[in-house]
Order: sequence, then structure tokens, then C-alpha cells
Amino acid sequence: MRITLATSDLFIQLAPWLGGLVVVAVIGGVIMLAARNYLTNNSSDKTSLGFTLADLRELKKSGEIDQAEYERLKSALMNSPEMTGPISSTSAAQSNNKKAKPPV
Repeated sequence: MRITLATSDLFIQLAPWLGGLVVVAVIGGVIMLAARNYLTNNSSDKTSLGFTLADLRELKKSGEIDQAEYERLKSALMNSPEMTGPISSTSAAQSNNKKAKPPV
């Protein structure tokens, strides 16, 4: 005795399994995105001052910080992990050339 199922009966039997497979795929995708975001987001690991050198210049220009505080923050910014790293000989030569020229 051979039992045959109609197409609609087959779909009714497979629908819960297909729905579960879709749910598992979506949850897996969300987990993968969260893991990738966690692993590639380096800003949370670093201690950042939150200022650029231009921001510090503006604060000094507007009078919100004085020269001593500007120099202290500038030094901290230049010694931060974001700023340290290998300097190519080209960029070092360019910075030396800028220092050698007198202001116009």
C-alpha cells in the first residue's frame, strides 16, 4: 500500500520546519553581525581624548583654555595611541621641511 500526499499536505507538514529554519538563519545572522561589530569596534578599547588638534586650537582661540592647558592637552593628544605609530620617511621629511620654512 503506497501513500501519496497531495502538494498542499506536504507544504502543511514542511511549513513549521521551514519557518524554524528561517528563524535560525535570522538569529545566526544577528549574532554574526553583533560579533563582527564587537571585534571591529576598536574605539571602545582605546582611551580617546575626544578632541582633534583643530578643536584644541579653537578652544584656545575662544579663550576656553589657556596656553598651559593647551600645551598639556596637545602633548597628551600627540602621545595618544591613535597618534603613535610608524612614520614614513616621506611624512617625516615633509614635517621637517615645514619646520624649516619661515612663516610668511
